[in-house]
Amino acid sequence: MRNGHFLFHLKGNNGETILHSETFSSKASAENAITFARYVAPDETNYELKQNSDDAAYFVRRGKNQQIIGHSDPYNSLKAAKQGIRAAMALAITLEIKDMTH
Repeated sequence: MRNGHFLFHLKGNNGETILHSETFSSKASAENAITFARYVAPDETNYELKQNSDDAAYFVRRGKNQQIIGHSDPYNSLKAAKQGIRAAMALAITLEIKDMTH
C-alpha cells in the first residue's frame, strides 16, 4: 500500500521486480487486477516495448481494454527488456501471491 492506494509487483525468481502495477483505490480492485493480469499474462500482444527520454528500454503491460496495468523499470538494452517480457509472461501465472498489506 502506498499513500492509501494499493499496488502489486511481479517479482522474478531472483527477487528482482519485473513489473510495477499502477495504483488502485481499493485492495479489492488490486486483487481483481492481479487475477486479470495473471489471466492475460501469456499473451505477448499485451506487452509494449518503449523507450524513455534517456533511450532506456522498458515495457508496459496492457489489459484487453488497452489500459496500462503496469510497467517495468528501465533496462540497459532492448534485448534485456524483451527478456523481461518473457519472464513476466512466464512468472505472472505462478500460484504464489504474497499479501504485504499487513
